[in-house]
Amino acid sequence: ELKNPLPARLYFKRPDQMIYLFRTMELQSREYLTQLSKTDAPFRLLQERIKQLKQATKQELDYFQYYIDSINNEISRETYNEAHLQEKFFRILNETFYDSVASPTTLKLKICIEYVYEQVFGKCEEGHQSLQDPMKILEVMYEDYNLRLDSLDFKIVNQARS
Repeated sequence: ELKNPLPARLYFKRPDQMIYLFRTMELQSREYLTQLSKTDAPFRLLQERIKQLKQATKQELDYFQYYIDSINNEISRETYNEAHLQEKFFRILNETFYDSVASPTTLKLKICIEYVYEQVFGKCEEGHQSLQDPMKILEVMYEDYNLRLDSLDFKIVNQARS
């Protein structure tokens, strides 16, 4: 192409064609500037409103993030409290409660009290609400026997011993 260039062609044949083209470009530029001047104030207002909207959105996001973080903190605190209370509950259940209700020593004591109750009354009554029920009955009976023994004459007691 560079060695054998095509012949030059003129785009404009007459000067008024060139003047017409420049005049059209001038009218387009003037129309553009007119439109630009008319839309400049609304455009600036729009830009300002967009900036305000972004700022308001950021503030609301920060506000929601703050509450999300505070709720997450409360959830983690409650989770910690739950774990702590659960550990305390199982410690009470497996240590204190177990020792007072189901430990081998407590069970031996219950069996012993039931045996004594059965030997004294000659029958085994089921349905005692607690271990204290037969113990109270036996205690009242023991105190009654002690009162009777205390009321006996000392000479009769010594004769019974020998």
